[in-house]
Amino acid sequence: MERIAVLQATDHYLPKFAIIGHAKEDNYYRNDHYFSYHEVAGTKLTAGMPLTKDTARNIFTCLEGELIKFRFKGMLPKNLIHFDFKGNFQLIWYAHPKQRMLYFETKTGIPSGKYPLPKLVFKLEGNSLKIFAIKRKDTLTDDTVLYHAPMLNTGKQGNVCMGNASMDYDGFDYYEDVMGFVEQQFFRSVFTETHHTSLVDGNIINVMKQNFGKPSFDDRVLIATKMTLNQLYEN
Repeated sequence: MERIAVLQATDHYLPKFAIIGHAKEDNYYRNDHYFSYHEVAGTKLTAGMPLTKDTARNIFTCLEGELIKFRFKGMLPKNLIHFDFKGNFQLIWYAHPKQRMLYFETKTGIPSGKYPLPKLVFKLEGNSLKIFAIKRKDTLTDDTVLYHAPMLNTGKQGNVCMGNASMDYDGFDYYEDVMGFVEQQFFRSVFTETHHTSLVDGNIINVMKQNFGKPSFDDRVLIATKMTLNQLYEN
């Protein structure tokens, strides 16, 4: 004989509402989306009503504890620019200009070793990383101009190809540790190829070879993007 399981409210989560997403495509292949909110009455859904911002905000509030996984160790780090969470949290910071150990694949013609780098801006969103440069003497404001990072494995929009390098930072408790881990993974990865021609004013291979072992990076070879700092965290 077939047994019917009876869910007890004290032992299980019981369904109280449902959100249904609807989509349609018109003759011009444009997608239109609509979300409806339905309450559960017994074993049936009630008639749907448009999902309001207030309802969505209340649902999101219930999820905040799951979304906010990290915290700061104390005062906000001085190199922190912006942080937020939108499903995937967003973290933006800068790394001071300094000499770093970099690793290059043989085919690039660039020897592995210590190279000076400009001030770099990192944007981590979920597991995606973007990187830009700013000039050493520029003051950080919303209107600070972003420059292309003079680094291989980076696209024209700042996107970084990490290859097989892990970007799994879920095991950390603090934002500072996430920032340090991401920087470490980026600088310890093997740089393999150029993804665009605006890395520097000149040939990137020649520029890197000329900078080999030098104490500081010459900001004059940086090429400006069409972006400012505020566009980085508003996008």
